[in-house]
Amino acid sequence: MWTVVGVWELSPEMHDEWRAQVPLMASSKVGLPGFVHGTWSQDGHAIQVYDNEDDARRYHAKMRDEGYLERPGLRCLVWDVAEVGAESQAP
Repeated sequence: MWTVVGVWELSPEMHDEWRAQVPLMASSKVGLPGFVHGTWSQDGHAIQVYDNEDDARRYHAKMRDEGYLERPGLRCLVWDVAEVGAESQAP
């Protein structure tokens, strides 16, 4: 599996807007090709898992190319693709 990892720095005035968008950001990924799981924090962190490298890289490039990473009040610190090395689940 492969993951797309994002970390953003939010300006204080952006916090409420980001928090309001988190449920939509999460639910809109469910239908993406290869999407397996995602986690979005209230403070600007995202981890999205895909079942293959091509779909992960396609999503990664699309977000970058369409300008979703940088907006007023939102600065991208990390936007990367990595192979997942391990999984864990609570009993």
